[in-house]
Amino acid sequence: MDNMQTGKLIAELRKKQGLTQQQLADKLNLSNKTISKWESGNGSPDISNLPVLAETLGISVDELLKGALNEPEADINPKVSKNHLLQEEFTQKQKKERAIVAIAASLGAVLGILAYNFGWLG
Repeated sequence: MDNMQTGKLIAELRKKQGLTQQQLADKLNLSNKTISKWESGNGSPDISNLPVLAETLGISVDELLKGALNEPEADINPKVSKNHLLQEEFTQKQKKERAIVAIAASLGAVLGILAYNFGWLG
C-alpha cells in the first residue's frame, strides 16, 4: 500500500461526500488527527478499520489498499474483451461446422434411403 496514494484517495472521496475529517473520524470512532495523518500519507489505516472505512467511502477494500478506483473491466484489461470476441467468433465457427456436418449427415441418409429403395446396394 502506498500511503500517499491511499491518503489522496481517502481525502478525495471524503470531500466528494461533503464530510470533514472530524465527521469521517466520528463515523470510524477515531480522532480527526488520525484521518489527517492518513490523508497526508504519514500513516495508514489499521487493518481492522479497512472494511468500515471502505464502506463509508463507498469503495472496496481492494481499491482502498491500491489507492485507486477500479476502472471498467474493458478499459483495465483489453485482453478480456479480445478473448470474449474470439470466443464469440469461435462459437460462430462451431455453429457453421455443425451445420455442415448436419447437412452432410442428412444428405448421406437421403442417399442411403435412395440406394436401398432402388436396389443400388445389391
